[in-house]
Amino acid sequence: MGNVKFDRVRLTGFGPYRETTEFIFTDGLNVYVAPNESGKSTLVAGITALLFGLPQTTDPTVFGQARYLNWDHPLGFEGELFWRVDGESYRLRRNFQNNQISLARLENGEYREIIGGTHNPRAQRRNLRYEEKLKALIGLNSQGLFEATFCLTQPLPEADELDGRVQELLSGTGVGFKYATDQLAKELRELTRFTGRRGVTAKDAFEPRLLEQLAAEIETTRAAIARDRELVDQLEAVRKRLVEKENARGNLEEKLAAQERMLNLWSQWQQLKQNYEAARQVYTQVQKSREQARELDATLRRIEEEKTAYHWGPAVPPETAAILGELEAIVQQKTRLHQGISELEAEKGTVLAADQRTGNVVSGPDWSALGPQPVAVVERRREQAAEALAFWAEWEQLEAAVAENWRVRAEEYSLFEGADPELVETLKVCESRRAYLRSVLENASLKWENAKAERRRLDYRRHLRLVLALGAAAAGGGLAVLWAGGRAGLPLALLAGVLLGAAGGYLAGCLFLPAGLRAQVQQEVVKNEAQVNAAKRAIDEFEARVKPFTDRYPEVAAAVRRWEDLVDEGEELVRRQQELRRRELGAYAGPVAQCPLTAGGLLLNGRWPDLFSFAQVVAPDEDLTCLGELVAWLAEKPARWWQQLQAEATAYEEEQARRRRQEARQEANEEYLAKQRQQLAALAQREEELRGRIDPLLTAAGGDYQEAKRLWANWQELEQKEEKARAALENILAIHRVNSLADLEAKSDDAFLEAQTLLSERQKLVAAHPGLAQLETATEPEAIEAGYARRREEVARAQAELRVLDEEIRRLTMELARLEGQEPVNIARAEEKLTELTARHAEVELTCDALAVAYQELTAAIHDFQSTYRRRLAAATTEYYRGITGFSGRRVELDEAFRVTVSIDGRPVAPGQLSHGARDQLYIALRLGIADLLATEAVLPFVFDDPFLNCDAERLNKIRASLQLLAAERQVILLSHRVDFAAWGEELVVRRLS
Repeated sequence: MGNVKFDRVRLTGFGPYRETTEFIFTDGLNVYVAPNESGKSTLVAGITALLFGLPQTTDPTVFGQARYLNWDHPLGFEGELFWRVDGESYRLRRNFQNNQISLARLENGEYREIIGGTHNPRAQRRNLRYEEKLKALIGLNSQGLFEATFCLTQPLPEADELDGRVQELLSGTGVGFKYATDQLAKELRELTRFTGRRGVTAKDAFEPRLLEQLAAEIETTRAAIARDRELVDQLEAVRKRLVEKENARGNLEEKLAAQERMLNLWSQWQQLKQNYEAARQVYTQVQKSREQARELDATLRRIEEEKTAYHWGPAVPPETAAILGELEAIVQQKTRLHQGISELEAEKGTVLAADQRTGNVVSGPDWSALGPQPVAVVERRREQAAEALAFWAEWEQLEAAVAENWRVRAEEYSLFEGADPELVETLKVCESRRAYLRSVLENASLKWENAKAERRRLDYRRHLRLVLALGAAAAGGGLAVLWAGGRAGLPLALLAGVLLGAAGGYLAGCLFLPAGLRAQVQQEVVKNEAQVNAAKRAIDEFEARVKPFTDRYPEVAAAVRRWEDLVDEGEELVRRQQELRRRELGAYAGPVAQCPLTAGGLLLNGRWPDLFSFAQVVAPDEDLTCLGELVAWLAEKPARWWQQLQAEATAYEEEQARRRRQEARQEANEEYLAKQRQQLAALAQREEELRGRIDPLLTAAGGDYQEAKRLWANWQELEQKEEKARAALENILAIHRVNSLADLEAKSDDAFLEAQTLLSERQKLVAAHPGLAQLETATEPEAIEAGYARRREEVARAQAELRVLDEEIRRLTMELARLEGQEPVNIARAEEKLTELTARHAEVELTCDALAVAYQELTAAIHDFQSTYRRRLAAATTEYYRGITGFSGRRVELDEAFRVTVSIDGRPVAPGQLSHGARDQLYIALRLGIADLLATEAVLPFVFDDPFLNCDAERLNKIRASLQLLAAERQVILLSHRVDFAAWGEELVVRRLS
């Protein structure tokens, strides 16, 4: 595994980043300072989602698409991550909407895709190529492991115990050892269900495995051998019992038939007796009803004779009682109405007389001009007057501030007023601009001097090559003379030696003293000289432009800022004046005090016309024409003047309310009087109508309503008696389903004949079966019922015994058929099979013992291996913890379950006993220690997402030093809302792309 460093991250439509936003990282300590809720944690989530995927969820509270999809309907929902592994660059693209990915490697300046397709973190079929490649590149393929190892978020989690996946990653048990133990346990579970008893699993399984199946088959084979030896004895016993049961059934069946015949005769006799009793009872009821019907018929004839005295009865309606009651009520209502009308007419006269005597003359302003509620208008005008005076005071303050601003600018900063904007911008950076121009001059001078030195060096080399060529020619000539000696051809040899020496010297000079490009160097000298002169001119021009300002202002940049502040202040004051004028005076552009109040086209604020109209009402003698006069008039009015106006307006409103109430009462009395008269006329009309409906009764009663009620009550009593008697007679006839009294008498005779017939049939049955005579002579019905119940129970017992015998015969028959149809096994072959099964069972049991021993030994080895890593992690964490806290007497310890404790001067302390700051330091030390142990596997960047919430200044200084040391080994990303963290490292660049 290599050193992993993030270069860039691009997010589109992710969280608050609707448009494409790019984050650029450096190799060391990156710091991103931004306010809360601005997307820092979203950046961490984006990196995690790019590497490990974003689940498709609908719950916005969990890590998924519903939580991080931008709300403003972005054009895309995707991201890109550019990173390096040991200098080799990779690019990962992911579409969060459909989980499409593209992993590419930079080759020859272009990214070439090496893995593509779909990677859904919750899919059943995983993209194994991508996950294996990701693990090969960064050492991890799990989001949870990445967050538990290299991400420190806010707030820091508790440091009581390491994450289980981090334990596996540290100790290696998540790679091969765990797989080996799982395979051993799996093989053992396939052979036997008693894995818990062998110390491999927590408990035994429920379903039998191969070992238990072999044991069960052994027992089955042994039972089959023993069973077939007893098969013949069982056949003989079953045949014997079947014959016995069949004989017993025949005897029981004959006995049951006799009992059932006698039970049927008893049932028939009882039915005839019950029918006779019912017929006799019916006859008695019909006879009684016939007597009652005769009495009711006589009553009806007597009532008809009495009703002949009330000849008017059929002519009046059934609701006569209600009509009489209503007539009496009408008489009473008419009396009350006459009395009420007299009282209203008297009250009306009294009110008119009082109005004639009362004359209210209200002096003072015409309050009716202010509407129906002058008190509210006065209060509102008082508030508007206060607002108008406040406006006037604000306007005068603004005028004074504008005048003061212009005075300061004219007296102290007049040079800036007409200056060129470019010159002003230059003055802002006067010192840095001067330093820049001087550095340009120094660089140009240095380049000029270097070019001249190079030209001198090339001139020296040219002279040296000439000297070398001449020396080589002389040497060649001397050697040629020595070689020729006294032989002939000396001149030719001398010439050849000189030429060869000169050529050799020239070649040696070209080889060891190259001439270079002197013309090009000469051009560089001329160009650099021109640059030096240009830089000097630029400095002179700059000094000439800024000299007037530097002579007057010791600190030019500060003077520029002060002048710009004054300009901004003046513009703000003018803007406020214009805003105030526009809000209050509308389109008026003249002096504020002279603004006319009667001009309708100026669109003044509503309060000014209201106040002007109010002044005309309360002070009609005042001649107010402009705004200044109105303000001066308002300023003169004290509070008691306003209170007096409110008191007068209140009195006016109360008087108006009293008059309105009086008028309303008079109007209501008039309306009520008219309604009373209409009601009186309606009652008279209703009385005439009702009297016409019961005129025959009133005539018989002589017009007296009480006498009429008495006559009507007598008539109603006769009607009710007749109705009751007729209903009773009809009810009797309906009960017996006849239409007349004659039919009822005929039905009584029929009932008598029916009872006599049933009695005759029962007597014939007893004569045919003498055994039933005892029933006729029995005087107690309970004894008869008891005898019948006893015989029925005997029949039921016999039937039950017969069913039991039938079931036993059926069972024995089936058992006989089963035994006769069985084919006994080969005892010898079965015993051979039993031997083979016993040997196979012993072999499997031996394998199970071996697997259990291997599992226990391997588990012990894993424990030893993990303890080594625990000690290494505890040592590394202790080193970091001491560096961060500054206490050398503290030591971090991890037990077998990776639970964390802190030993302070030899005393163990749980993390929960530490302060929040100390716990945060402990958690940071743990993460740094884990990173050290994993450095041989993968050096991933560390992400700190605002984790230092519980640290004071001293702790922060120590954490800063630790992070800077860590940044020398790996990339560190610090995200925080605290501005003072910006100085900890290099700023993380954030930019939005179109």
